[in-house]
Amino acid sequence: MSSLRDTFLPRCMAIAIGSLPQVEIEATLDLICATLPEAPCWPQLPNRSFLEGMYVQYGEGLPGAVLDDVGERFYVDPAAAGFDDELTAFYEAVMAGNLDHFSISKERSVGLWSGVGALAARYQNPAPRLIKGHVTGPVSFGLGVTDTKKRSIIYDSTLLDVVVKHINMKARWQEAFLERAFPGIPTLTFFDEPYMVSFGTAFCTLSRETVRELLNEAGRGLNGLTGVHCCGNTDWSLLLEAGVDLLNFDAYEYGENLLLYQAELERFLLGGGYLAWGVVPTSAAIDDEDEASLQAHLLAQVKRLSSARLSLTDILARSFISPSCGAGSLTPARAVKAFELTRKLSEGLRQKYNL
Repeated sequence: MSSLRDTFLPRCMAIAIGSLPQVEIEATLDLICATLPEAPCWPQLPNRSFLEGMYVQYGEGLPGAVLDDVGERFYVDPAAAGFDDELTAFYEAVMAGNLDHFSISKERSVGLWSGVGALAARYQNPAPRLIKGHVTGPVSFGLGVTDTKKRSIIYDSTLLDVVVKHINMKARWQEAFLERAFPGIPTLTFFDEPYMVSFGTAFCTLSRETVRELLNEAGRGLNGLTGVHCCGNTDWSLLLEAGVDLLNFDAYEYGENLLLYQAELERFLLGGGYLAWGVVPTSAAIDDEDEASLQAHLLAQVKRLSSARLSLTDILARSFISPSCGAGSLTPARAVKAFELTRKLSEGLRQKYNL
């Protein structure tokens, strides 16, 4: 856990998950600057290329990785020639702390390489309070990436250890990249875990202890805040115990499910944790919502969570406002509306409660 959580209060700061449907980098940066005044994120643009998908983008350098451009498939082949040499080089890089070995190339991340420097130039006066990065979490990466038999690599004991170390080093490399562009600005790194909705089902037979350790190790060695994002329903108690500073959830669809964990949420917040309320829908439902309707939806949940030990304003002071998930699957127009509503909701709550 970051020491920053002892002093940092977001007070309903607007943040975003990362993915966008836009393909033009300048228009995307314009949107980020207009709607995320305090915490820009670099844009993941999956519609530009198969290489910017959430597994391919972070799979570069994984031992045994095979990229099929024609079939647009990414998988791991532990039986491939050279796998043992790749594995040796991988562990040597991990032990040496060689972050450059785990860099994300320009062809796999236009938004990172072309966007971060441009964002740094735009966010000079005033400077941002946070710079946000994002990495596919170890559970989702390990379940989503398969081997030649289409078996999730997380169930291979050798590859399980590789996955979590690979994700950790990717996150550390990315954080260092952001720190160079925004010197002196704290970082916030999200581990995106959509597959946590499968925890406890036949599709995900990992134990609580394994998941907790994977998430703990993924964030190890990072300087800034860490968060986990899950856009469906899951065992929220597990994520609240995972050692991250922030929990980002879909408050639009699943807020009521999260509130079933009242005691765990109160303990998490009183212990210095943060909640990022994904109350702005990233679906066609965005067409029927506005700032007033979303504020009412959010406040109903915050009021239910409040208690004698944790007032409504206490909760809002330790809260971020975000879209419910990445916006990559939306139309560009809906993505713009989602980002604009996120900022309006942030500003409206601050004004209403003098945050």
